[in-house]
Amino acid sequence: MELASCRNAIEEPVIEEVKAQVKSLSPALQNQVDVRGIVAYSLNRLPTMYATTQRGWSQQRRRAREEFGDQIKGAVRQGMLGIRKDVLRESQPLPEEELETEARSLAKLQKILGKPDLRWRELHEALQDTLINIHDRGALSTGHVSMARKNALTIKSYLKRSKSHDPGWKSRQITVALSEHAIQSSQDEKEFASYMLRAYWNYTNILENLVMAVAELQLKRMEPAAKERITLNEVAAYTLNRLPPMYATSNKGLQQLRIRAKTEMAHQIVALVREAVVRVREYPQRLLPPLTIQKFTKERDLALSELRTCLELPDLTWQNVVEVVQDIITQSEEGDTIWYRKLQRSS
Repeated sequence: MELASCRNAIEEPVIEEVKAQVKSLSPALQNQVDVRGIVAYSLNRLPTMYATTQRGWSQQRRRAREEFGDQIKGAVRQGMLGIRKDVLRESQPLPEEELETEARSLAKLQKILGKPDLRWRELHEALQDTLINIHDRGALSTGHVSMARKNALTIKSYLKRSKSHDPGWKSRQITVALSEHAIQSSQDEKEFASYMLRAYWNYTNILENLVMAVAELQLKRMEPAAKERITLNEVAAYTLNRLPPMYATSNKGLQQLRIRAKTEMAHQIVALVREAVVRVREYPQRLLPPLTIQKFTKERDLALSELRTCLELPDLTWQNVVEVVQDIITQSEEGDTIWYRKLQRSS
């Protein structure tokens, strides 16, 4: 259960501080540091600052940096001293269901399609390019390709190689991009990095799913008219901001924190959720603009809608898109051209 439009604003400053302090170490020491463990350690010693609107996010971010900057540095410093990789025993990572988010699905698609900066809006084109490359390789290997097509593929391959081998090519492209869209691109990139943050760092506050489950159950028991002004994310944010953080990066840490949450905090969580429902109903935030990273969720919806149509897969969702894309690529590599033809028809 994902907190789609509710984020803890202190996470980014903590990660920035972890990266800064790790960078100051020698390469040998950097290899010994468990950066994810330090992030979780630090977050568990700092206040939670969840927000559901852009105004709330900006306020919480400012508080995190101005009021808690020294605490962040101190918590990270303590984590750096105490958290080290166990080279003799590899810790079991968090289970996939605990990390499942739309951003994590996109991160997996980036890897599968070989495009580390892939956005949802580029998914259709990226998949099409991949299938075209597979189709062209198959045609070349069997000889079923015209001379004109061979020449086109040769030129395309040359251009790709020349770009990768020309050290000035990428910098020239970057210079042009910066000169044209410097401010806008920079802001957009920051927002996208924020959207993808947890997908890359693989940590979670184990209370999020628990609070969301309790809040959902609480709302189901209410009359439809009574819950019209209430959203799950607002209830969750209110509750989480009044509970201690419980961040984990390993399955062992997850299990330990779950036991503690259920044995020591169950009644507190239920009471806070009920309080949150009353509070949110009295002072709804719905009229305020949502988090700007919600635009990537809109991009996701448009991208998946487009793929559902052209691939004729009405059940495609962000939860299963990774498996579907992987299957399409595998089938195409085995000689099946149905997906290639479907995407070509949609072009």
